[in-house]
Amino acid sequence: MENGFGVDDLFQDDTIPRLSSRRRVDARLDDLRLSGCNSKIAWSKLGSIAIINSAGTGVETRHLACNPEDGRWILSDAYPIANVSRYHENQPLAHVTWNSHGAELAVVDVLGRVSFYTVFLAVNHLTATRSQILDQDDDLSALVGLWWLPVERAYALYRPAARQEDRSFRYQALSFRPFGPFHPIAGKVAAIGITRGGTVKMWYQDGQGRYQEVTAELEGFASLDDLFSHASISWSKDHVAVLAAYTLSKQLRVYRILISWPQPNQPNQPHTVLPNPPSLVIKHLKIEGCACPADSSTHDVSRAQLTHLETLAPTPAPPDIHTAPGVLAVFANKKADGEAFSVICRWSLKETPCMLHPSFDQMGVRRTSVSSPTISELELYRMDDVVMDKCVIGVSQVTSGTVIALAFSDGSLELRDRYNLNQLRDQSTNKNVVMNMMQAGFAFPPGEPCINLALSPNNAVAIRLGPDNDIRLMVMEYMNGPMEENDNLEIACVALAHQHAYSCNNHLNNDDLLLVAQKYRNPTFNNTFLSEAHRALNLKMDFATESPNERLFRNPLLQRCLSLQNALDFRGERVNKRLSGKLAWATLHLRVASVAFALTFNNPQRQGQGGANAGAGAAASGGSASNDFDLRPEALQTLLGLVRWLMDIMSLTISDLFELSKATTTSSSSSSSSSSSKSQPNRTSDLTFVRERVISGNSPALFLALSSAPRALLRYNCRSLRGLESTASKHLSPTSATDEETKTTFRSLKVPIESCAVKISQFERIMTDIDGTIRAAYHNVPEAERAHAEKLLFVNNEIPPIFRGAVERLLGTSLPNLRNDLDVAKLFWHDVTWLGFHDDVASREYRRRNRIDAIRKVVLPKDDDGGEKVRLRRCTRCCAVVEDIVPNKSPSYWLGSMQRMCFCGTLWMHIS
Repeated sequence: MENGFGVDDLFQDDTIPRLSSRRRVDARLDDLRLSGCNSKIAWSKLGSIAIINSAGTGVETRHLACNPEDGRWILSDAYPIANVSRYHENQPLAHVTWNSHGAELAVVDVLGRVSFYTVFLAVNHLTATRSQILDQDDDLSALVGLWWLPVERAYALYRPAARQEDRSFRYQALSFRPFGPFHPIAGKVAAIGITRGGTVKMWYQDGQGRYQEVTAELEGFASLDDLFSHASISWSKDHVAVLAAYTLSKQLRVYRILISWPQPNQPNQPHTVLPNPPSLVIKHLKIEGCACPADSSTHDVSRAQLTHLETLAPTPAPPDIHTAPGVLAVFANKKADGEAFSVICRWSLKETPCMLHPSFDQMGVRRTSVSSPTISELELYRMDDVVMDKCVIGVSQVTSGTVIALAFSDGSLELRDRYNLNQLRDQSTNKNVVMNMMQAGFAFPPGEPCINLALSPNNAVAIRLGPDNDIRLMVMEYMNGPMEENDNLEIACVALAHQHAYSCNNHLNNDDLLLVAQKYRNPTFNNTFLSEAHRALNLKMDFATESPNERLFRNPLLQRCLSLQNALDFRGERVNKRLSGKLAWATLHLRVASVAFALTFNNPQRQGQGGANAGAGAAASGGSASNDFDLRPEALQTLLGLVRWLMDIMSLTISDLFELSKATTTSSSSSSSSSSSKSQPNRTSDLTFVRERVISGNSPALFLALSSAPRALLRYNCRSLRGLESTASKHLSPTSATDEETKTTFRSLKVPIESCAVKISQFERIMTDIDGTIRAAYHNVPEAERAHAEKLLFVNNEIPPIFRGAVERLLGTSLPNLRNDLDVAKLFWHDVTWLGFHDDVASREYRRRNRIDAIRKVVLPKDDDGGEKVRLRRCTRCCAVVEDIVPNKSPSYWLGSMQRMCFCGTLWMHIS
């Protein structure tokens, strides 16, 4: 029948879905043949997923998020980006792509017009940074290729994890930098696009972050055959861009693009503004006359057409090894049965020395000592084609360009070696070397037909766009046997830790790894994964022998591991955390307080400011406070919740330690009335018994005191509180000239300090005593043994024998002495339910009824009766909630600095 509607369609034949799917795949292939700018879905390194909507005129974003109800990882709802269709005048959208950092998004329509958006405060809220589109709107202006300039910073590439003689695995990372070109202003971005008519456009941010545009022409075209259908750009070792472009006449043309940036007005000074626009210098390098698949004995490739073009950058390698850029092209055709297949063609772009003919040396009078100069030319070397029975619908470069990811129309995925295109297969029979997750035994389950597919930052999860524009996730699973077997558990955790280390050192979001891991979570898996993660990052938790510094406060790797430890344990907001999760959660919050005090007492915004009210107040107080101390009332008020939280965490710690000390020193037998008053032997030195009591009580108090990281943070915060209390007392003295509003704020800050049953000096004395005992125990102990002991303590919640002296002294001597100096009844009745570290009914009920701002430590207001909602943000990983505050409108510098990302190192999302 006409229009492809046959008898089978009348009778609802089972082949209808398959035929419908095939038609949509064919339509997708037609789109891919027309242009190299044709990606409908893109997953950024920060974790945001951009998708062109089903209408084709708008863009929506999604992301992975932890469900606060049950701790399960899910794909979020769709969040439309505002005004995209208006900016593009309702033209169909063709392409979305993120920059290498993952915060900037480019949206391209079918006429080649580009708008830009940025992730600023929340992963589900993008802000337009270029919406005034003045580009031409003819067919020749349509983009066939778009490339973001790389970010100038170091990257890491990990060698395979190898087992050592002691049976542990060794992880080794190589550091490298991309070759450029880069934007000369730090933090600014630029992108290069190629039009169908051969115009090179570069959009770049000026010093104020506004996008500007410059253009250049590749070469004139004499006929329609000279128009371009696909283009791809990458960097090269001489800091220029290499462009590969494919024409309608099936020519592969290679160009060199040099970006000439204007020099700063002051030599040897970093760029902050661009005094003049940059210019593009283009050089034509090579032409491959007929860039088509070679004849094949198994497939008819004569009518194959290009669907993908990728320029491969030089990969990281030792200085003595030369790696050349390359070109990868994918062609598609149909077999006799109507099924599509693909052919991959490859070229290597190498430098070849070229000497002038000796005859030129004989022309004219030449000195015998002068020889002909050596000229270097670039040559395209054709490599063997690879024929695939399946149809490729997506090509991407992953793992710093060393691996090629191929997505197929049947929903399957393959990772292949960049150099030989060999598929990375399961090699888990080798238990001594782990190269990546796929070779360790992880794989994607069988997929369903799709027309577009994007990989997550760690290639562990894929999002597929089905023929009907349905969105589904594909998550890697361990396919090499049950995870309960020790060998499988170890290999799987090593592979996850290997990839986790790569993501941490390359600033990638790794929520996708938690989505993979959630299926296998249990205490044994969690401990093994965390131990390997610490080893892969070479993270040492031993801070006992040094004072708190940047390695503790600002160490992003420590933050990532604390975040991982908390996330593995998180099973919902109303489910009690295990001890490991509580310990990580408390340490993350202690870091927040430490950073807040550090930035308040040494405020960068106030350095160099003279004549400010705060500075005058400090001077009037006789130099009681540094000029760097931010004494503005609105800034001090942001510390109120933190001060209360710290005093209450001290109370909780001492109270729980008292209970533990009582249980281990005065246990009474109840076996008979005659022995009811007889005390059992002191068991403070019985570490097994002590640990059993700690685990049964599920209190982090003992481990907060014994572990060097939280103990160092506690001691630092004690000193900060003492300094704040001293400053408050001086400003509240009768002779102080401080204004009344500041005095009122200082009085508020002193209330939680003075009302707490545990004084700062008493708690600090306990921490100092523990610290001294542990330092003495560590004397002459090798660094590796100290680090191992700290890891067992913090990650596995075990008490190594080296801590026996500290535990015995704390529980048997220090705490009983402190009890005599405290009002025990006041401590007992002190309410700490709001902290969330106890598992009693009152604590659970408080968490159910109230929401706490996780940064400011204050109760968030409830929605108004009139329907107006409080603007909130929630962390996509730890589910912490904060009030939505714009950083530049924050009342204090420390609070503004913590608005861009959660204190666990993950992005926020708007929830109101």
